[in-house]
Amino acid sequence: MPSPAAEPAPAAPARLASIIIPARNESRTIGRLVSAVLAQAPDRWRLEVIVVDDGSGDETAEASRLAGARVVRLEPGPRGGNPALARNRGALAAGGDPLIFLDADCLPAPGWLAALLAGHEDGAAVVGGALDLPDGLPATARCDYYCGWYHVHSRRPAGDVPNHPPGNLSVRRADFAAGPGFTEQQPVAYAHEELAWQAAVRRRGGRIRFEPRAIVYHYNRPGFRNLLRRNYRWGFSAIESKAPTGAARLAWVYRYPGLLVLGSAPLAVGSAAYIVGCWLRAGVAEPLLMLPWVLAARAAYSAGLVAGAIRWMRFGPAAAEARARWE
Repeated sequence: MPSPAAEPAPAAPARLASIIIPARNESRTIGRLVSAVLAQAPDRWRLEVIVVDDGSGDETAEASRLAGARVVRLEPGPRGGNPALARNRGALAAGGDPLIFLDADCLPAPGWLAALLAGHEDGAAVVGGALDLPDGLPATARCDYYCGWYHVHSRRPAGDVPNHPPGNLSVRRADFAAGPGFTEQQPVAYAHEELAWQAAVRRRGGRIRFEPRAIVYHYNRPGFRNLLRRNYRWGFSAIESKAPTGAARLAWVYRYPGLLVLGSAPLAVGSAAYIVGCWLRAGVAEPLLMLPWVLAARAAYSAGLVAGAIRWMRFGPAAAEARARWE
C-alpha cells in the first residue's frame, strides 16, 4: 500500500509591524501616506498604521480612517501640538514589533519598509532610514532640507550611529519599552526628543544602525522665517538634550555650554561650511549656491544655542549641583 502523503507543515503566523504617524492638520496628504505605507507589506507580515491626531482642526482623522489607519486622538494643547507625546501615545496603542515612527510630511520610496525590517534581522535594535529631497519643493524648503538632513540622506554609507532622528525610525518593541520614551517636555519635545531613549538603548548594548536604502521623501515646509525658526529651535534644545544623554556626534562638546556660548559666532560659520561640504562630497552642489541662507540658518541655530546654554547653566542639573556645593 502506498504510504500516506505527509501533511504540509502549517505556515508560520504573519508578524505584525506597527507604523506610528503623528499628524496635525495633514488632511490633504495623510490618506496618500497611509495608502503608500500599507502597500509595502512584505510577505509574512501584517501592518497596522496608527495615526495620532495631535489636536488637528481639519479632517486629518477622517482622511486617515478612510485610507485604512487606526486613529488615536489627542486633545489640543495650550501651545499647539506635541509630536513627542503623540509618538508615545501611538506606541502605547500599538500591538506590533517593531514600532516604526514616520513623520506625516514624508512619503516612503519603494522598498522602504523591507529595508528597515532587514536591519532588525541583522541584529540592530534601532534602524533609521534616509530622508531624501522630493522634486518640486520651493527654494527655501530645499534649503531647510539641506540644513537638517545632511547626515541622513541616502548617499551616505550604512553603519552604526550614535542617534537617529524620529522622522524615519524603527525600534524593536522591547528596546523602546525599556527606555523613557520620547521626551515630552519642552523645549526638547519638538527637537531631539528621541535622544534619551536612544541613549538608554546604547547603554544596554543595543545598536543604532543607519540604513540608506530605507528612503522616505521629506516635504520640508517653505518660508525663510520657517527656516530660521526651525534652526533656532534645534539650537535651543541641543544642550539640554545632548549634554545629559551623550547621544550625539561630538557629544563631549555639549558638556561645556560656556565654551559654546563663547564660540557661537565662529560655530555658525564653521557649521555652515561643514553642511555645504557634506553635500558637496555627496555630489550635491545646490547648497553652495544657497550659502547665504545656510549661514543665516546656522546663525539662528547659534542664537538658539546661546539662549539654551544660558538656560541650562541657570536651571539645568549642572547648575543645581554647583549651587548644592556652596549651600
